[in-house]
Amino acid sequence: MIPGRWAWSGNSPNRFELTPGTTVLLLRPLFAKDNGRVAALAVEHFRVCVIGAGPTGLTTLKNLADAGICDVICHEAQDATGGIWVFSQDPERPSVYESAHTISSKRLSQFPDFPMPDEYPDYPSNAQILAYMRAYEAHFDLGRHIRLNSRVETVTRQTDGRWKIEATRDGQAYVHTADELIVCSGHHRAPVVPDLPGAFDGEQIHSVRYKRAQDYAGKRVLVVGGGNSACDIAVALAPVADHVSLSLRGPQVIIPKLVGGRPVDVQFKKLHKPIFHWARGWLVEKIVRFTVGPYAHYGLPEPDFPFLSRHPTLNTDILERIRHGKIQVRPAISSAQGPDIIFSDGARDQYDTIIWGTGFSLGVPFLKQVSDDWDDVAQVPLFLRMLPETEPNLYFIGLVQPVGCIWVVADLQARLAAAEISGAWRRPADIGARIARDMRRDEGRYKASRRHAIQIDIHEYTAEIEAELARASKPVVTGG
Repeated sequence: MIPGRWAWSGNSPNRFELTPGTTVLLLRPLFAKDNGRVAALAVEHFRVCVIGAGPTGLTTLKNLADAGICDVICHEAQDATGGIWVFSQDPERPSVYESAHTISSKRLSQFPDFPMPDEYPDYPSNAQILAYMRAYEAHFDLGRHIRLNSRVETVTRQTDGRWKIEATRDGQAYVHTADELIVCSGHHRAPVVPDLPGAFDGEQIHSVRYKRAQDYAGKRVLVVGGGNSACDIAVALAPVADHVSLSLRGPQVIIPKLVGGRPVDVQFKKLHKPIFHWARGWLVEKIVRFTVGPYAHYGLPEPDFPFLSRHPTLNTDILERIRHGKIQVRPAISSAQGPDIIFSDGARDQYDTIIWGTGFSLGVPFLKQVSDDWDDVAQVPLFLRMLPETEPNLYFIGLVQPVGCIWVVADLQARLAAAEISGAWRRPADIGARIARDMRRDEGRYKASRRHAIQIDIHEYTAEIEAELARASKPVVTGG
């Protein structure tokens, strides 16, 4: 139910008005006959439209409210808030898998104004994170802005500069407009599955469709990829599957989640003190090599690049499973023939299932008419990874890949977006030059690939956002 804010769009002598405080639920435009003509009510309008009610969407709503911005609608395509942290066995619903835990520690994964419970472990489970997000939502009364089962289909800009949002809710189409658009829909929407030369007889799924290890009991499974999801899945499958192989196209930096008995992100945060800045990359590599030893001892290819130029995989168990013979490391796939997979070193083996842990494209389908196609890019041209140069009133929150927690970064991004919308902060006049500067910096820092297109140094990035927030004046509380 939403506050009424309607008027006729024609010159009907039979005027119809809604008094303040009247509530209307509109799922489609309203029409009425006037002397044989059809007059339509004006389209529903909001000051801000937020897309997505996962962790990044929730913190965006909270920060908008803190800035006095309450005329907000939030679309959530699923039947519950929480984004991918809502575990579901439905293969069509994107979600974490049953055994998923965070890869950032509790201390560095909690919102600054809403700490996690003391009893939570260093690396909370997906169920604990969902409970935390639901408590956050309830504490700040965020649900009043959210429409569940509301999927945004298309977003366009009208001639008056407002955004036109076309959505479906429970199978019915409806339209509304908004002054500001904030995209919080994440970057796990469009799974990427490489072409497999030849013909494979077995099952193939992307990691986003993997749910439970028990579903693969007694099977021979090939997991493709060396990222966090691929390694987590291989570890979960090892005790129940008949055989698990892990196929890697190239070297991968794999780091245990605990170093010196403490979470690795807490330990590495110490290296971001100014005294270590000049030698941070060297120190990270030395610490990892001392902790893990030569990757060749695990049958893994040795990294031939600076460790900080790649997004690492944080996993303690994968290395142990490999050394215990529970997971066999394989090189890249060459082709398939019936139940057989042939690898680039000439070896071949039979599998029942291939699970592709090969990432996602960055495209935003509902913004195709507004934004450039980012389906397969090495860099995304956004100032501070959130503001496009030529599209005012458009914000991307959470479109980052840190070695750390995304929603803690999103909290800072949302504060900045709310500051601009409230009039407390203005984006720099030379935003295009700043985007180009940052892209040049990252081009020399990270591998040119889709996986690293939104990579950030979380501590450096946090400092950049905080510097912009320091320029902001006190929020202009408007109540609108």
